[in-house]
Amino acid sequence: MDPHRKNVYLSFAPQDAERAEELRRILMAQGHRPWIDPQPIAGASWHYEMDAAIEAADALIVLVTAAAAHSIYVTYEWALALGADVPIFAIIYEGAPDHPRLNTVKRYDARSFSDENHFWDHFLEDFNLQMARATADHQPMATAADEAPDIDKSVMPTEPGYWLVMRRGPLRNQTYQLETALVNIGRDLANDIAIRDGQVSRYHLRLSLQGQDYCVEDLGSTNGTRVNGQQISQRTRLNNGDIIALGDSILLTYDLVYLE
Repeated sequence: MDPHRKNVYLSFAPQDAERAEELRRILMAQGHRPWIDPQPIAGASWHYEMDAAIEAADALIVLVTAAAAHSIYVTYEWALALGADVPIFAIIYEGAPDHPRLNTVKRYDARSFSDENHFWDHFLEDFNLQMARATADHQPMATAADEAPDIDKSVMPTEPGYWLVMRRGPLRNQTYQLETALVNIGRDLANDIAIRDGQVSRYHLRLSLQGQDYCVEDLGSTNGTRVNGQQISQRTRLNNGDIIALGDSILLTYDLVYLE
C-alpha cells in the first residue's frame, strides 16, 4: 500500500455536506482515501461502522461551523479519534463556540484567506507534511506473514466447491459458497456478500470465474484489497488457501473443496 495514501475520516454536520463533498474530492485528487459517515440504515449497526472507520483512520478532519459545534455526533467523532490517538485537523469555516479539547488540535482558518485556492494549497501542504511525519512513527502495513498467524482454520467447508470463509470480522467462521460467475462483495446490502464493517466500502471487490479459478479485483475501495499481504491494483487470480484482506479488519480465505 502506498505509504503516502492516507485513510481520512471526515467529520461534519449534515448542513455542511456540500463542503464535505468538496473536501472529499480534493483529498481524492491528492491520492488519499476520504471516508464519509454513511446515512443510518434501518436495522443496521451503523454506529459500529463509524467507530471502526475512525479507529482505523490515519487522520480525522473536522469541519468547524456553527452547526458542527452543536452536533453531538460531530463531537462524538472527534472525541473518539482523540481517545484513539488519531491525528485531528480542524478546518474553521465559521466562528463557533469550540470545545476546549478541540482547541488543542491542528487548526486551519479558511476565513483568513481571501482566495480559496490559496487556502487549500496551504492546508494540503501542511496536512501532507504532518502525515509524512506520522508515517515515520508507525509500523508498516500488515504482510501475509503478519496476517496468517491470526487465522483460525478449525472451521473449513466440507462440500465440494469454491468457498470464502471469514477468518476475521463481524461474522467470524461464516462460510460463503461461490456459485455464480460474478460475486460482488461490499458493505451495501445489494452485494452478493454484504459485510457490515466500517473498513469495507459499499462496493469493495468483485470475484469473477475465469476458467477453473476465481479472480479478484478491487472496485476502487477506500481501504483497498490485499491478497496474501500484497495490495492489488488489477485483476488477480486466486489459489487455494489465499488470504484476502478488505482494509485492516476483514480477512477471508479462498478455499477449494474437491470431489473425492
